[in-house]
Amino acid sequence: MIAEVIDRTLRRFEDQNCRPAAVKRAGAFFKHTVEQGLRPGFIDAVQELRLRHTLRYVQERSPFYRRLFKEYAIKAETIRTVTDLAQLPFTTAADIRQWRDFLCVPEDRLSAVFTTSGTTGEPKRVYYTFREMQALSNLYGMTIRMVHSGRLVALIALPIGHGLWIGGASVQRAVERAGGLPLMVGADNPAETVTWLKRFSPDMIFSSPSYMTAVTREAQQLGYRIPVGKIALVGERLTAEHKAFFQEYWGAAVFDIYGSTEIGSAQTISLPGCQAFHINDLHLVTEIIDPATGQPAQEGELVFTTLRRDGMPFIRYRSGDRGSWATCPCWLPLRAVHIGGRTDDMIVAGDMNLYGRVIADAVGKVPKTTGRILVRVEKAGLVDQLTVQVEGQPDEILVQAALQKAYPELAVNMKNGNLQLVIEPISSLGQQIKDIRVRDLR
Repeated sequence: MIAEVIDRTLRRFEDQNCRPAAVKRAGAFFKHTVEQGLRPGFIDAVQELRLRHTLRYVQERSPFYRRLFKEYAIKAETIRTVTDLAQLPFTTAADIRQWRDFLCVPEDRLSAVFTTSGTTGEPKRVYYTFREMQALSNLYGMTIRMVHSGRLVALIALPIGHGLWIGGASVQRAVERAGGLPLMVGADNPAETVTWLKRFSPDMIFSSPSYMTAVTREAQQLGYRIPVGKIALVGERLTAEHKAFFQEYWGAAVFDIYGSTEIGSAQTISLPGCQAFHINDLHLVTEIIDPATGQPAQEGELVFTTLRRDGMPFIRYRSGDRGSWATCPCWLPLRAVHIGGRTDDMIVAGDMNLYGRVIADAVGKVPKTTGRILVRVEKAGLVDQLTVQVEGQPDEILVQAALQKAYPELAVNMKNGNLQLVIEPISSLGQQIKDIRVRDLR
């Protein structure tokens, strides 16, 4: 009964075209409710209520899941709990490239489409209805108002060249819904971004760790510093070194956000004092599986089932992101996970298994780098050539030394002629969203 009341109340808020004043009140109310002891059991009950509704919905409306349920002789009503989801197979990135198979509404009801970044070939596309965009904007805006009250001028230093990326679009909508002024300045030129900072003195900055690093270093060179209330970082992994750097220089509370096009942008958050990411359990069911066996695991691949989606709901979607269950002492009564790199970022080159995340972590510690790199693997005659483009002005010798420290066998493979390594410092990697991108051109 309580779960149904909570669910109905949330639905009314999610589905409205909420005015900023209502979003501000909702943020204050939800924070107060949580701090007064909103029990995780209530959230679990709402989650399972929404899960059952979602399964009935996709069985009736989704061509893909209708076929899947029939193939496995499963009826939606037999899956009552999160544990019961194991009866169903996984949905993969390859599956959703056939996007029409997942549509649950006529195309004239679709209001937004977002595509994935950093992939080769045709990007995955995910469609959203107007109601879904309303809900995302309301909830994201409410989250902003849970942690920030008063004046809200938000500088959004995220790539805008990739016009169908969900990250920048969702942030802009959320700031507007929260009653703030969004400044979509892009992430092309750190010096220009510092100029925007001088012009508007924002209370909040949305950016990526690597681009915020470049902006901070530019500000240091110019001798410019203002107090910034909060910095929210998205798009790539935030290291402890990054966080301390931004806190010390800007005097800001630093928030870390994880999300994706498939799950609905920013559906997790790590508060400044958090030790893990908290998942929006009201809109997602999260599993962690062993990537090899598909069985539940403490550490492995994150799998998501979306709740409250109309256009393209996903059941047991394999994200390709690695994570592990965690605990966090903060006040949020939501499940927590540590999020690592990708489960599929291994490169086999010159008889070596190399990982994009390991390369990025090693190179990111070299002085005068922004943290963004592009790795290309191609053939030079019969030999694999590994080209590492490093944004910034690093010493090439230091970059090579960092890579050899991470992979001691690299020097042997280079000496034996199994692998060629090319280091290319570059002033800018343009609109690359992630800190690490790997392209296998062989």
